[in-house]
Amino acid sequence: MWGTLVPRALCSAVLCCTALATAQDRPSESDMFAKPEGSAPDASAASSGNETERMHTLSVPATALFGNDTATADPITIGGQLYLRAQTTGLLNQQAEDYAFSMPALLDLYFDARPNDRVRGFALGRVSYDPMLPDSATAVPSVGTSASDDGTSGSASLASLFGVRTNAPQVILDQLWLRFDLWRTLYVTAGRQHVRWGTARFWTPGDLLHLQRRNPLDVFDARRGTDMLKLHLPITSTAWNLYAYAIAGGYNDTPTLYSVSGAARAEFVAGSNELGIGAVLRRGVKPKFAADLSMAVGPFDVYAEASLVDADEIDRVTYVPKAVLGDEVAAQDASMADRILSRIKQAIDTFYPVYRNKGYKPQVVGGLSFTQSYGENDSFTFGLEYFYNGLGYSDPNVYPGLLFPRLGRLQDPASFFYLGQHYGAAFLAFPAPFSLDLHTFTLSTLCNITDRTCISRLDYTVQILTHLRFELFVAGVYGRRNGEFTFGIETPSIDEVRLGRQPAIFNAGLALRIGV
Repeated sequence: MWGTLVPRALCSAVLCCTALATAQDRPSESDMFAKPEGSAPDASAASSGNETERMHTLSVPATALFGNDTATADPITIGGQLYLRAQTTGLLNQQAEDYAFSMPALLDLYFDARPNDRVRGFALGRVSYDPMLPDSATAVPSVGTSASDDGTSGSASLASLFGVRTNAPQVILDQLWLRFDLWRTLYVTAGRQHVRWGTARFWTPGDLLHLQRRNPLDVFDARRGTDMLKLHLPITSTAWNLYAYAIAGGYNDTPTLYSVSGAARAEFVAGSNELGIGAVLRRGVKPKFAADLSMAVGPFDVYAEASLVDADEIDRVTYVPKAVLGDEVAAQDASMADRILSRIKQAIDTFYPVYRNKGYKPQVVGGLSFTQSYGENDSFTFGLEYFYNGLGYSDPNVYPGLLFPRLGRLQDPASFFYLGQHYGAAFLAFPAPFSLDLHTFTLSTLCNITDRTCISRLDYTVQILTHLRFELFVAGVYGRRNGEFTFGIETPSIDEVRLGRQPAIFNAGLALRIGV
């Protein structure tokens, strides 16, 4: 039974079913601040300061993570955003009345203090909630439509595939930092903050300071900030920038002075070309390296991003179809659900043993975009991106061993959108077409070229009123069966523990977003 169950027991369809929401950035301060009545959604924005802290979306070229540090008449600002979404997911061979339905909600609240133009403090807290999830009294471990911890990312959290998810609100501290300068020369930011390295739109291998991978289909980048000290030394004569970082924790270390990691980055500007190089150093492991480049080539905006990571730090799995499952390991007095879960974990460890490669492995992204006018005030943007993942797998048969829970935790396992070796993406955006000045249309497709599975999505947004935006999306999943985006489980439920699930074929939803 287990020899046939486990190889098929991958639920990456969970990703497809919920990961097809509108791709937006992490809510920036500028997004939360009020906009004039009748204004359209931003088409572009400048980078924050001189550092490459740019967050790309499917419909917006770039947005600033932070606003400027200019002191305002009111030194204290309090605001936030409320995000409400309803979505449904259809599975293969499923009746319409049985489509999954969820209502994830998110509330961001921030406190921004700028007593003068040299000092700034910022805090951002987040509460997520889904009333359609069961309460704690009725929740049981399951494999189903599972959302990530923030409740709005639109993708499954790998850690929660077999976990108990309830409708209890989830509260996190996303940012808490203080920024100031010394002699108007050296700029210091201390605390939990977001610093992104790289220029790519969909895949971000050079983003080494975030401890989690960004899902390119997230509603916005809801990853929690990293606790660090950042030093920024701009060289005004050349427009170059030098950075140094001290990063606290995040690697399951005992919190000691020696568990603090270091990082450095340099950014160089030559005309319209920008080059960034960086490295992360951690005690006891080999350094990680990253580089990124952006330039204008004729009508095209061209960019590239790469990283080098020591494969010896990362657990990998292989597939042994003829492995023999041992005796039951769970206690006989455990519940049926716990015994089944324990058996599944044992089977995963048996059929998908762990090993490690040697040496550095590259991850490289290259892409381009161009904007074409088709009217006096109208234009569209088209873009392509390719991702080579040297840490990915060429055989999709190993996916269950990566995604299912194990008796022993994998060290830095692969995540969705980083399972295969070759990926490609394309997007076409129409901001404010013709007389529809408050409307934006975006069509995007992301494919795992290795296993030949894809996700295509159409996004639509409209600014209804000041501060209020309506969002709509519809997406489809297609390609080879049992690939990253098309995998399903075909076994029945056992004692209320859901083990069976067909692949997702579409996902659709609508949302309201208010920011003040």
